[in-house]
Amino acid sequence: MKAAKIISQVLASIREVTGRLANAVQDLPLGSASVLLVLPVAAVLITGCRTVPPRLAEAAARRDPGTANYATNILLEGDMVSVTFQYSTNFNTIQRVTLNGSLNLDTVGQIKTAGKTPQQLEGEIVKLYEAQGVKDLVTVKVLTAEASVYVSGAVFRPGKIPLERPMTVLEAVMEAGGYDPNRAKLSQVKVLRIEEGRQKTYRFDLKRVLQGENDAPFYLQPFDIVHVPNKTFNL
Repeated sequence: MKAAKIISQVLASIREVTGRLANAVQDLPLGSASVLLVLPVAAVLITGCRTVPPRLAEAAARRDPGTANYATNILLEGDMVSVTFQYSTNFNTIQRVTLNGSLNLDTVGQIKTAGKTPQQLEGEIVKLYEAQGVKDLVTVKVLTAEASVYVSGAVFRPGKIPLERPMTVLEAVMEAGGYDPNRAKLSQVKVLRIEEGRQKTYRFDLKRVLQGENDAPFYLQPFDIVHVPNKTFNL
């Protein structure tokens, strides 16, 4: 709020200066050197009024952490994957994506896998083998997906939940058997998430959601931890 107020004041000052320059231009003789000097300055100021500051543009570009703009079919470390060739079946393999996010393919070696869709990986494998004179159709399938979330705290079945589709906080809690109405403090639910090597905590009021006061779903990402805290009782 403070930053927005400062930006608003700066823009107001620029508009005021621009207005004064415009009035000054009207009072100058047409074609004079003064007009040629003033016009570029006015143009810069006017453009500045219409340009979003870079820091604000970056902030606006950052996505809401609760949006579901991630793909659930992205390959992850630990996924069990099958690579099948239609004709060159001797290259067929079933492997688990290693901790460094790779598969080790015959005659090709290690290929970066984590972070790609099966379709993207298929295309890369085809190109790698074509370079060796092997032209074939390749199919990549995920046999066992490692993507999951974890629910802990005041729920009936805490633990690991497979993330096979976009899932909200409420859905994850329901998958964990639902919340314990005698213990759960729904207004203080936390979502723990690793972002850029750091753990971040997002607080979520599940009580408002159940009461219909918050209709914006918060979607989970792979390996998020949802914690439903216990109520505090004063003895």
